[in-house]
Amino acid sequence: MTDQMSTSGSGFDFKTALFSFEGRLRRSHFWIGWLICLGIGVVAGWIPLIGFIISIGLIWPNLAIAVKRLHDMGLSGWLAAIPFVANIVGFIMMFASVGASVFMNLAALENEDPAAIMAVIGPVFGILGIMLLVNLGFLLWIGLSEGKPGTNKFGANPKGL
Repeated sequence: MTDQMSTSGSGFDFKTALFSFEGRLRRSHFWIGWLICLGIGVVAGWIPLIGFIISIGLIWPNLAIAVKRLHDMGLSGWLAAIPFVANIVGFIMMFASVGASVFMNLAALENEDPAAIMAVIGPVFGILGIMLLVNLGFLLWIGLSEGKPGTNKFGANPKGL
C-alpha cells in the first residue's frame, strides 16, 4: 500500500486516515478519527458561521474513515452512502408529513388546537428517531465489526495479520 499505516499496523497517521479513501483502517484508528471529527465539530459548533463551514468540511474526513472501515471489512466504500440516503429520505418524509398535516388541519392549527399541533409534531419526532437509529446503527456496525483477516482487494490487513 501507499501508506505506512496500512502495512505496519502501528501509529495513527492523521493525513492518511482522515483525507484518503484508499486502503484499510482498523477499528481503533476509526474511533480515534471519529472522536477527532466529533471534537472539532463540537468546538466549531460554538462559532456561528465559521462553525457551519467547518462542519461542512468535516464531511470529507468522516467519509474517508467510514470508507476505509468498509474496505477493512471487505465491502464497497459506497455503502457509506447509507446514512446520507436515509437522512435525505427522512427529511423528505418529514416535510411531506408536515405539509400534509398543515393542509389537512389548517383550521385546527390556526386555532392552536393541541391535538392538531401534535398531529404535526408526532410524525416528525418518529421520523427523526428512525433517522437516528439508522445513523447510530451504521456507526456501530462499521466501528465494531471485525475486519477481514489477511489481504483483500483494498490492501493488506492494517493489523498485520
